[in-house]
Amino acid sequence: MGKTVMKKEVEELLGCSITTEQFREALEYARKKQKYIYGQERRLTVLQHWYLVKLTEEYVRSLSFAKETVDLCGTLRNMEKEHPTKVKAPNT
Repeated sequence: MGKTVMKKEVEELLGCSITTEQFREALEYARKKQKYIYGQERRLTVLQHWYLVKLTEEYVRSLSFAKETVDLCGTLRNMEKEHPTKVKAPNT
């Protein structure tokens, strides 16, 4: 499986900086996916360094999107608490 994936390689593909934690988590998922794909298909291409770098990039994007989605849902939930959607009828 070749040389170690470096954080800088993934950042270059993404075009931005990422945290060490994001990198580690994404790389862990990417390695698992790489093993799974290789187990299913037995293609040597899957074992190449560049392939693992691309899988890691894919997971950084996926994890970032998931975090943004969770944060947005939390914000919306808090907004709903502040401004109830049910309107009471005025007393006549």
